[in-house]
Amino acid sequence: MKIQHQLVLAATALCLALPACAQSYPLKPIRMIVPTSGGAYDSIARAMQPLLLEELGQSIVLETRAGGGGVVGLEAVARAEPDGYTLLQIGVSQAILNPLFVGKVPYDTVRDFSYIGMMGELTMGLYVHESMHAANFKGLVDYARANPGKVAFGSSGIGQTFHLAGEMVRLRTGTDMVHVPYKGTPLALQDFFAGRLLMMFYPPTPLILDRIKSGNIRPVAAMSDKRLAALPDTPTFEELGVGNLGVSGWGGFSGPAKLPRAIVMRINQAVNKVSQRPEMAKAYDAMTMVPLRTTPEEMTERVRREVAFWTEMITKLGIKPEN
Repeated sequence: MKIQHQLVLAATALCLALPACAQSYPLKPIRMIVPTSGGAYDSIARAMQPLLLEELGQSIVLETRAGGGGVVGLEAVARAEPDGYTLLQIGVSQAILNPLFVGKVPYDTVRDFSYIGMMGELTMGLYVHESMHAANFKGLVDYARANPGKVAFGSSGIGQTFHLAGEMVRLRTGTDMVHVPYKGTPLALQDFFAGRLLMMFYPPTPLILDRIKSGNIRPVAAMSDKRLAALPDTPTFEELGVGNLGVSGWGGFSGPAKLPRAIVMRINQAVNKVSQRPEMAKAYDAMTMVPLRTTPEEMTERVRREVAFWTEMITKLGIKPEN
């Protein structure tokens, strides 16, 4: 029986490596591990579920494995069989940032995963509270320089994208700004709207746009390659002469290392096709996310590049993990 089992496994491995066999993939539902509870990327993945069922002929079942800043979910996928039936919904925080702050993790972000393709990128704006009396980015910088240590900005924790964006602004402008980590973004937003924080990064969601309309907060910069549709009068950091901050929220899909190329491409093509479907436009708009169509190689290279960039930058910024 043992020899028979080994022969079956060998035949399966050979079959998965062949394009003709991969065309029949998947033959059963696919398990997609989600390493966080909720969030923008989870919402997009759930919107994609019925469309991916149409494309692949099998359902994708989302399974939340939250814990350890994403470590629990990533470890489960890194140890899974590379047969295409255990995949991972992954974002920049879980793939790159969290491992730099939680200490030694039981996997290598680059070596132990097959990157398939990206689903989208979050766009962010920088806002100031009305009490600062800063009408634009120059006003923010002037105020921060005149009041060292008094401009506080919030985030959902050490090492999160909103935190690192603020640190990069501090570095590029040579100002003394203070980061205040919260246990969750809603608490940070609450204090920002109340004026206990003077500055914050966040996507231009309906909540933010309502606050801008009421005059409670003001947008002063956009963290994107071009001006955001939701903030057409707000210049980008490139326009302001600050340059690209290198901070971006993105999400995508991956699987265990050594996932057969034919299967990687089957999923990649399905995700890219689905992300462009008219039905997805509303979901992307609700999350203020820009859909991305990438090859596996492009996603892999982006992960490699950002791992190297943030490993060096976090040391330069002098950011320490939370105790």
